[in-house]
Amino acid sequence: MKGLRTFFVVNAFLFIALWIALVGVHVQLFKLDLARENQQINSLLSLQLTRIDQLNQEYLATLRDQHQLSFISTQLAVDNTLALVGAPQHWLVDLAEPSKTSMQTIAVDKFQVNFKPSFEFVSDGYLRLYLTIAALCAMGYMLTSLLYIRAMSRVKSKLKKLVNADRLVDEKPVLGAVGELIKDQKQQFTQQIRQQKHAIQQLEKQVALDPLTGQFNRHSFRQKMQEMLKTTPKDTVLFLVRASQLEEINKARGHQAGDDYIRDIAKIIDVNRKDYSSSSLFRLLGAEFALVLPKFPASRVSQVAQGLKSSLNEYSNGKQMQSAAYTGVTELKSGDSIERVIARADAALAIAQSLSPNGWEIVLEDDETLESSELQWHSTISSLINKNNFRLASQAIQSLHRTMPAYHEVFIRFLSDNNQQLPTETTMVMAQRLGMILELEKATIGYILHTISGQNAEYRWGINLSKLILTDPDFCSWLTQQLLTYPNLKSRVVFELEEEILDMHLSNARKLFEVLRRNSCHTAISDFGNGIGSFKLFKELKPNYVKISSDLVQALESDKANQQFVSMLVEVSHRLGCQVIAQGVETLEQKQLLESMYVDSLQGYLISRPELIA
Repeated sequence: MKGLRTFFVVNAFLFIALWIALVGVHVQLFKLDLARENQQINSLLSLQLTRIDQLNQEYLATLRDQHQLSFISTQLAVDNTLALVGAPQHWLVDLAEPSKTSMQTIAVDKFQVNFKPSFEFVSDGYLRLYLTIAALCAMGYMLTSLLYIRAMSRVKSKLKKLVNADRLVDEKPVLGAVGELIKDQKQQFTQQIRQQKHAIQQLEKQVALDPLTGQFNRHSFRQKMQEMLKTTPKDTVLFLVRASQLEEINKARGHQAGDDYIRDIAKIIDVNRKDYSSSSLFRLLGAEFALVLPKFPASRVSQVAQGLKSSLNEYSNGKQMQSAAYTGVTELKSGDSIERVIARADAALAIAQSLSPNGWEIVLEDDETLESSELQWHSTISSLINKNNFRLASQAIQSLHRTMPAYHEVFIRFLSDNNQQLPTETTMVMAQRLGMILELEKATIGYILHTISGQNAEYRWGINLSKLILTDPDFCSWLTQQLLTYPNLKSRVVFELEEEILDMHLSNARKLFEVLRRNSCHTAISDFGNGIGSFKLFKELKPNYVKISSDLVQALESDKANQQFVSMLVEVSHRLGCQVIAQGVETLEQKQLLESMYVDSLQGYLISRPELIA
């Protein structure tokens, strides 16, 4: 009630102020007119009244009509004797300017004449105008008051529904059905709010989680690390786990198989941390995971690391892999940054990858260990090159036509000095970091050519080339010299490069393919079929083979559009004299579909697994 009373008082004050302001403006305008008329009276009477007999009502009326004036003289006094000539003075004239409507004196002949002006244009219409303005202000006051009362009533009604429904129903049962309706609406609103809160929580959870594994993602990892490094971390350990076979699985069996592999590694790590409730698992990149163990001293690292290594060994043996994943371990220190912690863990991981399959290593210091890691890798890669610590595996490709020669794709394996297999991807990355990649690439190609020269002379051997050789200006001349060493091998070698790499370095790729044709070698584009743009490589490079991407093959059974696209690839390839190989064939249904599309050869785990070359 107090607020309502205050509104009425303030509202009334505002409208009264508005009325006074409007009347005041009008009076000020009237003052200006009055001053102008008064000046005209003085000037005219001084000029026109020259004789005493002119001081009468008729003569003044004549002056008014001749000069179209809006005044007449109402009171005249000669020798202090007043004579009423016209109507009495109007009240508004006195209100507007009393000093200028008082008795004034002019000289007429030898007499002093006193006069007081009056104005006909001033009438009671002004009074009606002011009353009309007052009425409008009063109506505005009433209207705004009614609108305010109505708005307050609506607000109070909604507040009662949302806040006091239960109390209203309990204290005033007379409300009956209305109270029940209000209670139901409150329950509905409460349920909607709960649902919205739940939806917000789900969205926050989705933002923080990796959709493939269900574990926390890289963004969550950085937030967790920032929180921990703000305080002085004590006895907190980071495990950096890298799945080592992802690239090879993606290429050989398709990205769906690669996704299954990543999920398996995540499950293995998750199982090994189940005894540590305060631990957190994150997926950082495509093949990397981070396991954070707070309140866990570094002296106990081997307990977890050995258990993880055993689980990875069991998994890799069951999947017939040389290795599944490697682990680098470090401890968080006061003053660390996220980048420094990751660098130590990565250094430990690099050392672990140069040791045994599924191995682990711990690094607690920065500079010395990082330098030691690079020195160890430099020594390992130098030993690979100098001692030819390589091993070859090949995967047979099934020909669907008798006229097509048998085809085997060759895979390189790197071995340490103690005859343990090194992760291929990591070895190539470290060789590139140390500036030894081209030397390693040439050593592996030379070893492959030497090895397959003693194999079955009826086979064709597929050799994968990396993108780095396309940027080496001396590679073509070096390869020509190597091929001259094995003249009977030229026509049995098929050099394979991925479509994406060729598209990025098309100019250099044309030169390389031309050199290979001059040396009677065959060429192939692997992982083919990224889109319509793939067909321009036919015209530019004229390969002997195209190998359809395993991603297209994996989706072949369920995707009709994919089937049509593969059929078009096969038809165009055959018209251009190019043979088609389908990669990543793993099911009988895929094999039957591809056969019906008239592909020339099939490659995949359904056909054959990679086997070591004796």
